[in-house]
Amino acid sequence: MSYTVAQNTSFLTVASVLQKVISFFYFIFVARMIQVENTGVYFFAITFTTIFTVVADFGMGPVLTREAARFSDRAETYFNTVFWTKIMFGLGAYGLIVFFANVLNYPESTKLLIYISGITMFFDNLTTAFNSVFRARKNLVYESMAVIGSQFITLVIGTIALFNHWSLVWLILAYTIPSFLNLLFMSQMLKRVYGFVIKFVWNMEVFKIFLATALPFALAGIIGRLYSYSDSLLMSKMLTAKELGWWSVPYKITFAFQFVPVALSASVYPVFSSLFISQRDKIGQLFEKAWRYLFVVVFPLALGIIAIADPVVKHAFGAQYAPSIWPLRILLLSLIFGFLTFITGALLNATNKQKIQTGLVSVALVVNIILNLILLPIFNITGAAIAALVSNVILCGLGLYFSTRQVEINLKNIWHYLNQTLWPALVMAVIVYALSFKLHYLITIVIGGIVYLGLLYITKVITKDIFLMILNKVKLKRKVV
Repeated sequence: MSYTVAQNTSFLTVASVLQKVISFFYFIFVARMIQVENTGVYFFAITFTTIFTVVADFGMGPVLTREAARFSDRAETYFNTVFWTKIMFGLGAYGLIVFFANVLNYPESTKLLIYISGITMFFDNLTTAFNSVFRARKNLVYESMAVIGSQFITLVIGTIALFNHWSLVWLILAYTIPSFLNLLFMSQMLKRVYGFVIKFVWNMEVFKIFLATALPFALAGIIGRLYSYSDSLLMSKMLTAKELGWWSVPYKITFAFQFVPVALSASVYPVFSSLFISQRDKIGQLFEKAWRYLFVVVFPLALGIIAIADPVVKHAFGAQYAPSIWPLRILLLSLIFGFLTFITGALLNATNKQKIQTGLVSVALVVNIILNLILLPIFNITGAAIAALVSNVILCGLGLYFSTRQVEINLKNIWHYLNQTLWPALVMAVIVYALSFKLHYLITIVIGGIVYLGLLYITKVITKDIFLMILNKVKLKRKVV
């Protein structure tokens, strides 16, 4: 059984949205129930282990998906080889987690949380092997079910722990337990649907080929992961747990929306790759449309939340997180450029310029680290937000420059799309900000959305034909092969 691209995209997008919504409100609940310092320790333990996820996977997941899709008769051998490889790499990554947690001399209580979170990483890494086979067979139903189910179990366990005032260990176990159950569920589904079972089959030739293919992607992933989390690492040694707790709020809010550019870049990447071979002149047009779509989404999102950042933080998380307000506003500006870099990265990778993309992320990483070392002692978490903004602007600007070197991109069109969407978002933000002093911020969000859509209709960004086309695309018809 397989599904169309549109169906699979819809399954995983819906699951990701629900997972993000549950996760976000769960984090609000956690942040309100425990002290700011505890929030900082809890946030850092999860962040620290997330860095090593790329080492555990080492690019094997995407390679398994591709090769299993190409050679379905060898898929089970590929799967078992990758599964046992992931166990070895996962144990190695866990060893690195223990090593660096001790070298960096974190408190014993923090190290315990890191060790448990590392187990979660290990289980999640193994689960991706099962997900890869399902993706190769164009069946994302079970992965989507597992995403929602595991987040719901986390919510239940975490809520019980919070109401009973259990230790932070249980808040980490709230991720570890569903991660293990998720692994069991996906293994059973793979056996039931496709007859795959875990066997001790490890093919050295397959391993060598997969490793050589995965290495460039693994290195790029490691650099990208360091770029995303280097600020939290530096803050863990340069700032207090309370300041890390304050930082967790703007980070969590901005990170919650990253599924939008992730989904879009995943959709345009294979199209970019195909057009590069057959119709290179069409890549620029698709790039322009992708940026136009992101303009429509990210401008109202970023500017709207900037306008009501004060009541959002104080009402949702509590007055104790007031120092998070200005870093949140700065990170939201950074979010605009961060969204756009997903598309420049997809274009460069699709046009065989992945070395350039890796180099650009490396430059941004170095800039981010240097700025954090300078700004953190002066401005604390606000300095980290400024560093993120500057490095994202650099990454976006360089990404656009090198993209124009590869394909023809009409910058006038991009400027036109920016003008069409930016000023309606600015007007909406001003109205929302003014109303936030008189109305509840949730009401202002609804009003702001109506105002923004109305202005987009006036500027002809949204027309009746476009609305009907979108409506038609979301109608799914099941395809069985």
